[in-house]
Amino acid sequence: MLLFFCWIYCLTVLHAQEPVGFKAFASSRRPILGASGHLGYLRMSIDEGQYEVNMNKNYQLIVPEAEFMPLHIWTGENQYNFTDTDWLLGATLNTTGWAQQHYYQTRGHSLVWAYDSRIPTWLLEQEASITPEKAKSLLSDYIHTVVGRYRGKIESWFVINEAISDYNETRPYNLRDSFWYRKLGSNFILYAFQFAREADPSVNLLFNEYAIESGGLKAERTLAFIGWLQSQQIPIHGMGMQWHIDMTEVVTPGDAHYQIAQRFIDLNISLIVSELDIAIPMNQGQPIDPNALEKQANIYRSILQYVLHFFPRIPEMITWGYTDRFSWIPKAKKHTMGLGLPSDCQYQPKPAYWQLQEELGRVITDGIYKISLQSQTNQCLGTSTNSTNSTLQLYDKDDCNRMNTQWNITWLGDGTYRFSPQSALNSALNTSNATAPVGQVMTTIWTGDFTQEWTISLQENDTFHIAPRNAYWRILAADRTSKIVIVDTNMPVSQRWTITAI
Repeated sequence: MLLFFCWIYCLTVLHAQEPVGFKAFASSRRPILGASGHLGYLRMSIDEGQYEVNMNKNYQLIVPEAEFMPLHIWTGENQYNFTDTDWLLGATLNTTGWAQQHYYQTRGHSLVWAYDSRIPTWLLEQEASITPEKAKSLLSDYIHTVVGRYRGKIESWFVINEAISDYNETRPYNLRDSFWYRKLGSNFILYAFQFAREADPSVNLLFNEYAIESGGLKAERTLAFIGWLQSQQIPIHGMGMQWHIDMTEVVTPGDAHYQIAQRFIDLNISLIVSELDIAIPMNQGQPIDPNALEKQANIYRSILQYVLHFFPRIPEMITWGYTDRFSWIPKAKKHTMGLGLPSDCQYQPKPAYWQLQEELGRVITDGIYKISLQSQTNQCLGTSTNSTNSTLQLYDKDDCNRMNTQWNITWLGDGTYRFSPQSALNSALNTSNATAPVGQVMTTIWTGDFTQEWTISLQENDTFHIAPRNAYWRILAADRTSKIVIVDTNMPVSQRWTITAI
């Protein structure tokens, strides 16, 4: 049934290239990219493992879509379902789960969803008999139990989710009516943050809200709400701005999106793009606008540019899912909208994916460059001969104007670059045994093989890491004897390069 649904309501976008994946561009100079995920799909290794493989290839942070929600985890007073979350993170302090084993950061989403349809049924059924004191005790027990169980294993928690109403209300800060508000008033929010801080003093505590990314009345009320929390000495570190948007959204530098972001940042909190998707108007399973995918791609790129503009005050960009195969949009919008994510139903990259990859990975333009170590700028990288097959070495500055020390660097479109010495343009930088303790580097005739493709990631002080595509987590470096090798980033070697146009 699911596959049938996907064929009807999703498009498959064909592309000749295989992307290197967003993870190849991870660095301290770039925001963390993440996605929400279905833990059940990961556990079942659905679609012959494609769901997990593509997630691992691209994302650094995972947000379980439902498994941390009270509706899923809190089955009764002092009763919890930790099956999925224990699988993700490990059941005890000294155990690990899927997230740690695959080097993910994890966000808990969320401790309190201030909306009755998202509150456990057993609580609502007992509401008439629950006193405010009992409600506070229940909330304390729940938050201390859940946050305490995964103490030190979670990067951050959305403590409160979607507390601000869409309509004009008489409640303070336009808070929603919910079980928790009826029992504890607006103090339920203060209690939730307080209990989370007690349960894990080191975790980041966040608020999450939708429909505020371009300003307006709801955004103004959210600003006032954050200010109130701070006035109560509540330890709020940041907030999620969800960004469930459609094709009408236009994001340009300095516009209302930038202005409202700056106002939140001015409150001395971090801002996170927390649930991004961009819905396309549909008719009978097809986009109404034949150019919709390209237009969507431009919007995705403009939002990434917005994140990069504010980085590190906007440290993360999270999409709500990553493949149209399992998007919430078609069902929620009665199939009038869809195709909201960067990958299609068959896990193939859409134009949005390619635009994001280029914005992240294309850090220099095509041209001829001199490559030097940051620690040895009076030397430059070159080939030891002018032939196609050559070893590499560092040359003194007097030799840095020769053809064998000048590099033609070309963007290949899949997230990688080709490095060819000017002395042998039919050759390219190549790796051998890139995952060995010490990987080898040389130039060989250009064949377009993955071993000849390289990623470049921006580091501090306009320096770069250069990494082989087939081992993007490692780096090109000079060892203590100045031999050029591929090693892990934690090795005591010279590993940051300057790339200077000639």
